[in-house]
Amino acid sequence: MKSQSAEKKYLPDMPQKEVEELNASVKAASERIMADNIERMKKTDPNRPAAMQYFDEVSNFFGMRQKEIQEAKAQGRKVIGYLCVFAPIELILAADAIPVRVNSGWYDTSKLGDRIVPVEVCPVIRSTIGAKMIDLSPYLELSDAVISTLTCDGQTKLSEILSDAKQMWIMTPPRVKDSAQSLHLWKEEIKAIKTQIEKLTGNKITPKKLKEAIETMQKATKAFRRLQDLRKGNPVIMGRDAMLVNQMSMWDDIKRWTKKTEALCDELEKRAEKNEWACPPDTPRVIVTGTPMFWPDNWKLPTLIEEATPQGILVGDELCSSDRVLYDPVGIDEWTMDDMINGIAERYLMASTCPCFTSKDGNEDRVNWLLNKVKDTKAQGVIYYVIRGCMLYAMEYSRVKKALDKVDIPVYYLDTEYTREDVGQMKTRVEAFLEMLSARVDF
Repeated sequence: MKSQSAEKKYLPDMPQKEVEELNASVKAASERIMADNIERMKKTDPNRPAAMQYFDEVSNFFGMRQKEIQEAKAQGRKVIGYLCVFAPIELILAADAIPVRVNSGWYDTSKLGDRIVPVEVCPVIRSTIGAKMIDLSPYLELSDAVISTLTCDGQTKLSEILSDAKQMWIMTPPRVKDSAQSLHLWKEEIKAIKTQIEKLTGNKITPKKLKEAIETMQKATKAFRRLQDLRKGNPVIMGRDAMLVNQMSMWDDIKRWTKKTEALCDELEKRAEKNEWACPPDTPRVIVTGTPMFWPDNWKLPTLIEEATPQGILVGDELCSSDRVLYDPVGIDEWTMDDMINGIAERYLMASTCPCFTSKDGNEDRVNWLLNKVKDTKAQGVIYYVIRGCMLYAMEYSRVKKALDKVDIPVYYLDTEYTREDVGQMKTRVEAFLEMLSARVDF
């Protein structure tokens, strides 16, 4: 933790009483929202898989996982937060530290962030600032250091702001992948962050430890892809449930998460053999892409889709908060330290479909990934979700729409605020899109 006496560049000196009152108020509201989200997911699928109970428990930010991490810290382990999927998890695990993602999915704290940055700034950024102002996020508070990758302007300045309270480690991904210098530059970033992690934890990342960490994440990826493969057929699991499983991988013990996900897949495969579906097989199949959606408040769009009339089902997404989290494994040819570092660098750079990239063909990796996802999941429509202020995703919409138009896949641009106040308006727009998809199926 940063010294409390250091002069703050951005964060205000709020009265402790105000911090505590706001913390208690937002935390209480958040606990109600998490419980309500879970209950609504159960109601949507009354025959919800029994294995989901575990992920429901992990999803409580103020529950068992927080306690586990507190106990691990008390025994001397370090916690390393991260703000983006560019953070190399394998290196964190190899140093026996605990990785946790710390982006905020709370709507209420974005209003607190308005005290420091203008309302035009991405609300995920404002919300993360607000969460820090009232010490709300257990994972951010428990982090001994936070990895921030400079993928957009908001993320860049967020790193400065959070540095008032946390030790921040900056990574700068190149904006093009296919230049001779890009991979070399990124490899140096990976090596630099490895050194930072070793210094913080006091643990040397040996070839043996890194190999074990890579294999741990490869097993997690295998379980993750098994779940995504099951979603390609008739709806054996609702999209919100799958999204919850995906997101819990960012906070849970990854070995335990892998076992629980494999157990969930076992249950889903048995259901598929018996033709037991989470919703009618002819339910319109939808993919979402765009701004990341973080648990718990930012569950608005998935809920609207799966509780709409007519109902839709999320069969996949192209979000860095869900289907992209674990999709690609680190590939290794030889288990030397140099080869493992190369494999990690390539996995986190070349496989990324972040809109921060550009190329002469217009970030074609993201477009191709999305087209393949539509084909594999037999999606009938795509909702392009953008929260106001998220410029990179907003600017790529036209490029993505043209690609989807060519394969006759309807795409709907849905912009929204980080608030619950526009749910009614969004419901009307989502239901109109699903109605159109249903009409295409009937025709």
